[in-house]
Amino acid sequence: NRYEPTAAGEWSFWVDHPWYSSTRYFAAGITLNYGHNPLVYVHDLGDKLDRTTNVIEHQLLGHVDLAGSFLDRILITATLPVTLLERGTATAGVAPTEGVVVGDPRLGLWIRLFGQPYRSSVALSIGANVWIPLRAFTDSGVSSTSSDSFVRVMPKLALGGLAHNVMWSLTGGFLYRAPAQIGSADPRGSTVGSELQFGAAIAYANLERRFVIGPEAVLSTTILGNDEVQPRPFTSDYTSLEVLLGLHYNIAKLINLGLAGGLGVLRTPGTPDGRALLRLAYAPLTEPQRDRDHDGILDAADACPDTWGIATQDPRTHGCPDRDQDKVPDAADLCPDTPKGEHPDAARLGCPLGDRDHDGVLDPDDLCPNEPMGELPDTARRGCPLG
Repeated sequence: NRYEPTAAGEWSFWVDHPWYSSTRYFAAGITLNYGHNPLVYVHDLGDKLDRTTNVIEHQLLGHVDLAGSFLDRILITATLPVTLLERGTATAGVAPTEGVVVGDPRLGLWIRLFGQPYRSSVALSIGANVWIPLRAFTDSGVSSTSSDSFVRVMPKLALGGLAHNVMWSLTGGFLYRAPAQIGSADPRGSTVGSELQFGAAIAYANLERRFVIGPEAVLSTTILGNDEVQPRPFTSDYTSLEVLLGLHYNIAKLINLGLAGGLGVLRTPGTPDGRALLRLAYAPLTEPQRDRDHDGILDAADACPDTWGIATQDPRTHGCPDRDQDKVPDAADLCPDTPKGEHPDAARLGCPLGDRDHDGVLDPDDLCPNEPMGELPDTARRGCPLG
């Protein structure tokens, strides 16, 4: 199986568009993933491929998804795939899984570098996924096709955003995995190894109605093989391309419901003819904290939410304007257009002490407040000229 779900609660299926705690703190759910003919056996006739056997014709997996965010910057994810059903015909040393088995759990970490993916037009996140190979520790409850033998690691970048009801995302990553061959067929077309992965998604998003619809595409190409097979990146035997059309809806700001269908355009092992996805997650939305006047004081505490203002200790003036920028709100400032300065008037809030004669001696200390002291001041009478 090649499909890897995004974090529980995301409004995308495969192309990451991570959320952070200003959007929600926690999400948990399940993704049902059906693939038709994800593994087929063909003869290469030179001018065409002759399909002979559907090794895995029907495949149904359930992905148990968990995600949590904190500090409005970090997102932690976990996914456990469970193979519920496989049907097909054993060929070339490969057989469908019998019964229910688990796959390798995936742990992920995303860190927001700038922007908010669900609120900014452009946002950038860096992340990484690690798959723990259960088959390296136990043979119970796993199979050779549900679990790998070695650790897989994938660092990723996600660039995306939301503006004018358009939600978009571009991702790129490098999946490091040990080279392996599936079955005993010709190594061409049955060898997997480290690969580059690219994703692109664009959708119409209405946050007020909590509704998103749009296509996604994921391209993967193998770049590192083994001694037997040297892959040729971006050629048909080593490149997978799937496209999906997905729809998401959040019910009562609590439950995320998602439906998607897609096609395998370029195929490698694990890429189906067609894929259907159903996602259901408990994903409560956090109400956005608004600041209409952009003064850094949230509307809930802003006494003047539509006018830029200053912070005060009085809830009646907190966030209200201050025209003269002397830290006294206009509503309480007796001189709203004159800063109180370095020598405020204790009797008149927000006003400076006066100097009517403009001689540099403030009126309370000036014995001649209406007469400048001039160039020859009277040393015995402060603020007065020599008589």
